[in-house]
Amino acid sequence: MGTVTNSVPTFNGTSQFAGDLQTVINNAVATASAPITAMQTQQTILNNQSQALSGLDGDFTALQSSIQSVQTAVSGSSMGAAVSNPNVISASVGSGASPGHYSILVSDLGAYSTTLTNTWTGTAAGAPDTYVLSIGSQTYNLNPTNNSATSLASAINSQYGDLVQATVVNVGSNRSPDYRLSLQSTALTSDTIDLTDNGASTAAVQSGGAPARYQINNSGTVVSSDSRSVEVAPGVTLNIVGQSSSAVSVDVTQSASALNDAVAAFVTAYNTAQTDLAKQRGQSGGPLQGNEIINQLQRVLDGLITYSPLNGSAINGWRDLGVQFSDTSDTDPTLTFDPSVLQNAESNNPDALTAFLGSAPGNSFTTNNASAAGSGFLLSATNAMTSLEDPISGLLKTTETDYQSQVQSLSTKMSSKQAQIEQMKADLTQQMNAADAMINSMQQVYTNLSNMLQAEQIDAKMYNG
Repeated sequence: MGTVTNSVPTFNGTSQFAGDLQTVINNAVATASAPITAMQTQQTILNNQSQALSGLDGDFTALQSSIQSVQTAVSGSSMGAAVSNPNVISASVGSGASPGHYSILVSDLGAYSTTLTNTWTGTAAGAPDTYVLSIGSQTYNLNPTNNSATSLASAINSQYGDLVQATVVNVGSNRSPDYRLSLQSTALTSDTIDLTDNGASTAAVQSGGAPARYQINNSGTVVSSDSRSVEVAPGVTLNIVGQSSSAVSVDVTQSASALNDAVAAFVTAYNTAQTDLAKQRGQSGGPLQGNEIINQLQRVLDGLITYSPLNGSAINGWRDLGVQFSDTSDTDPTLTFDPSVLQNAESNNPDALTAFLGSAPGNSFTTNNASAAGSGFLLSATNAMTSLEDPISGLLKTTETDYQSQVQSLSTKMSSKQAQIEQMKADLTQQMNAADAMINSMQQVYTNLSNMLQAEQIDAKMYNG
């Protein structure tokens, strides 16, 4: 509520009716202030409701975060890969990966094309020569700053580092150094590499490479690749480090601990929200008692835990993953979680688990498409939480904004009303001061007249006596 800075006159009545005049002022101010008192009461109620709603918003924000953690646990970032022969294959798992089994038979590791120049005699002195890099039939002009080996290596790496990597090496001893340029292709290719200086080759030793050759999942198709990194599925990359006469197995699985932790966090966040909603109900309920938003939030909670896929599956609900109500007879039951049930589902029904949990919209772990529609529980839960937490249209956010607007509006109205009352009090005080002065004046006239009358009466008695 605003502060009025205008000076308000003070009533300084001295007449015999001064007390009555002060009562008139007090009664008028009290009557005019009654609406402010009512607005203050309403503002207190709104502030309490706003604070309660803010607390619930915190609960549901935590619940939304826990659902996102479930998404993270199933979208690939919590995946791990087990390789049967790490001397042949290493595996990396990233976003978009899903559980799966792969095998790879590497028949040829492949090789990179390399070139070692003659002893390098160019120096930093003088203008640079004309240098041309050749890779197979392709030629590339170089722009070194001078003729030193370091300058040439820097020019090659900065201009064509995606094709060739250049290094200055000493093939001699410390006492008799022999500095040369070593060039290696970045792809597994048979194309030879050459570096010419004013049209003359500088190569001392050249070796053409070869592509890697492998076969995936006994397909019968031998693949030639210019890279030793092979993406066998979205988010799953196998890195060739050796050859073998038999296929190497790679099993991509979800991290049990990551999913367990995510589900446990979801259950905790759900229980917190459920408990705090319950505090707003009943005869001793909180500030939001009887408010429809409590029922709306409860429906969202109910929808999360009762989600079931439309088609029959080995996993039809959270109970099949170890999540269930602790006491179904309770009006506001909380959840319990048995991790062993989830672990059994991961081991025995991984496909059903994946289908039940699904993916959030725009974040599908079966595709790298950012606009994916999503599926399963995560689609349903994400949409439900967005309907509450969207900063523009979410129920909780818009309701909080509405409460804040109402509180601010009441504050503005109270400030305006208080200013009106202060002005009325100032005007009335001036009027009462004027009335009091008039009464004093009349009292003085009355006193003078009374004194004169008494004096005349005394004189008359004396004259007649």
